[in-house]
Amino acid sequence: MFAFITNIRAKPGQRAALATLTQTMMEQTATESGVPVYVFHQAEDDLDEFWFYDLYTSEQAYQEHCSSEAFNAMISQLGELGEIKVMHKLMPYGSVKSAGIPLAI
Repeated sequence: MFAFITNIRAKPGQRAALATLTQTMMEQTATESGVPVYVFHQAEDDLDEFWFYDLYTSEQAYQEHCSSEAFNAMISQLGELGEIKVMHKLMPYGSVKSAGIPLAI
């Protein structure tokens, strides 16, 4: 099991388009059993700062996620809408709790 935390800054005037693009990705990922936690955030003090946390049950789950049509569509448009500032691979320890609560944007 491993995770990523990623920070993307929306390019000027692209905040809404970036949010729409990532919403499509969230909907697709909700159907992927190998991704139990997939949460997108915006910084409270700067809504152009997007933070993403995704947890994968295995390398295979990660590869399946990255080869999905939705992921590739998102990646192909991402450079026009935002800039990846930070991306770290994380190794969780202890138990993982996910309430499965759907969040609305």
